[in-house]
Amino acid sequence: MRVLAKWSAVRRVLHDRRAASAIELALVMPMLLLLLAGMVEVSRFVVARLDVELAAQRTTDFALARRPQSADPGYLRAEAARAADVPQSDVTAELFLECDGVRQDDFDATCDVDQISARYVNISIAKQVDTQFNWEALTMLFGVTVIGSQITVTGNSLERIQ
Repeated sequence: MRVLAKWSAVRRVLHDRRAASAIELALVMPMLLLLLAGMVEVSRFVVARLDVELAAQRTTDFALARRPQSADPGYLRAEAARAADVPQSDVTAELFLECDGVRQDDFDATCDVDQISARYVNISIAKQVDTQFNWEALTMLFGVTVIGSQITVTGNSLERIQ
């Protein structure tokens, strides 16, 4: 009789479905939280990339408004660094001339009369963005390093100014 009662209790526990959803949630919750953290992180990087891209575009527009008087793009590098809130060392600014689509070494040169000339400004900005979540520690659990503690986002803008 006592064995029959134990079997009956075991059978009731095996067929009881009241806590099944709580157990399923406990199993799935870590993955859902990682997914949420990843989505927040990726959205931060997208916003940072858009900000840097916009800063590069504003700088090329600035070059249109304040035309370069020489081949020195220093004032553009300073403007891009200010707009993107990065050091000037993270900004590449170049002015160049093309004659019939062939890039020339000297921005101040002139093309032959029968050639089509075009002057361009090219701005590239790189910005380091810190991660909010410690992905490096998480990936080390699996023995790999997928992402570090910083991501470099870049923005570029190329515009014809003449």
